[in-house]
Amino acid sequence: MVQWRGRRRSRNVEDMRGRGSGRRVSLGGGGLKLKSGIGTIILIAAVYFMGGDMSQILSLLLGDPGLSSPPAAQQAPRGSGAPAGRMDEGAEFVSVILADTEDTWDALFRQAGAVYPQPKLRLFTDGVNSACGYNTSAVGPFYCPPDQRVYLDLGFFSQLEQLGAPGDFAQAYVIGHEVGHHVQNVTGVLQQVAAQKARGSRLQANKLQVLVELQADCYAGVWAHHAEAERDLLERGDVEEGLRAAASIGDDNLQQRAGRQVRPETFTHGSSAQRVAWFKRGFNQGRVEACDTFAEGAAAAAQPAAVDGQALQAAYASRSSDVLVRGSGTVVKVLPDDTKGSAHQRFILEVGSNHTVLVAHNIDLAPRIDGLRRGDKVEFAGEYEWNAQGGVLHWTHHDPAGRHPGGYLRHQGRRYE
Repeated sequence: MVQWRGRRRSRNVEDMRGRGSGRRVSLGGGGLKLKSGIGTIILIAAVYFMGGDMSQILSLLLGDPGLSSPPAAQQAPRGSGAPAGRMDEGAEFVSVILADTEDTWDALFRQAGAVYPQPKLRLFTDGVNSACGYNTSAVGPFYCPPDQRVYLDLGFFSQLEQLGAPGDFAQAYVIGHEVGHHVQNVTGVLQQVAAQKARGSRLQANKLQVLVELQADCYAGVWAHHAEAERDLLERGDVEEGLRAAASIGDDNLQQRAGRQVRPETFTHGSSAQRVAWFKRGFNQGRVEACDTFAEGAAAAAQPAAVDGQALQAAYASRSSDVLVRGSGTVVKVLPDDTKGSAHQRFILEVGSNHTVLVAHNIDLAPRIDGLRRGDKVEFAGEYEWNAQGGVLHWTHHDPAGRHPGGYLRHQGRRYE
């Protein structure tokens, strides 16, 4: 349990609960600015359950280039920040966690020779106007770059429990994640990403947004590292709560809960495994430099990512497809060639403990491995596609059209591509 009672409260909490949402800003002819946040994925899940049009929702959430500038920010009434003595427990918890993030980021910015501009956090009920437009509670927590505010309806924490992530540190992780977006804003990351999105395709925009969200997860881990090491805020089991929260709001988990096929090309926040991995990296290292998701994303796009058997099993568990992989395995079965359409040499590799993958090697485009036998070691690079039997490895060769990164197989010192 987070040891938050009796600690410093932030002076940057604006309590607007019960005051109404103000004038609703029409989306027609107006538009939304890019919003970043955990809560947007809850809206996506709701749309899945209701059978709605995901393309329209993603257009709003990702910042469609056709949308115009946002309306002016709604100013909080004078004195809207609740006096510290009158805060209820929920608001006090939020205030203490926000204060602790301020302590961490103040120190890290100071070490870098800069000043950390602390964000505001506005509590609201049902709906709220911001410089990013009007949002209902269904969107969940979000960060609005133009007014440098985190927006939070405390009812979201009940939704988080329903998704399998109870506990006060799971709630603290949400705040740490949204504050991570503020760090991205003041360091210019969000502006650079928005410019790249405007020049690219929807698929490219989705990939960029995943990198934004994973970096915010990592920044939440950096904050948790310093909160534990320097201020003894966390107890045993708190980090596990954060990891469960990260996993519960992975795109793959939410798509599965909605009864839909997992489609990595639609991800905007990252898979459960990715979110957990980046939070853990930030927590374990406690350094901002450890959170460069964009550098690793560029490297992954340039060549298949190196994975071990455990990581490939994670892709299988999350039902992820179109994953670039590289590794090695042992041949456990050699199958007849598939000669329907393009000819493929087929065999089954064991990659990790009790996990096998079918290799479908196109022998119309690459040399066939002659003399392949059970027990042989084979190195591979290609694209992993999920199925219930363990998955299939495709594109283990060059692509003449240049639409896929070049893969290969290596057997007994010879490379087949």
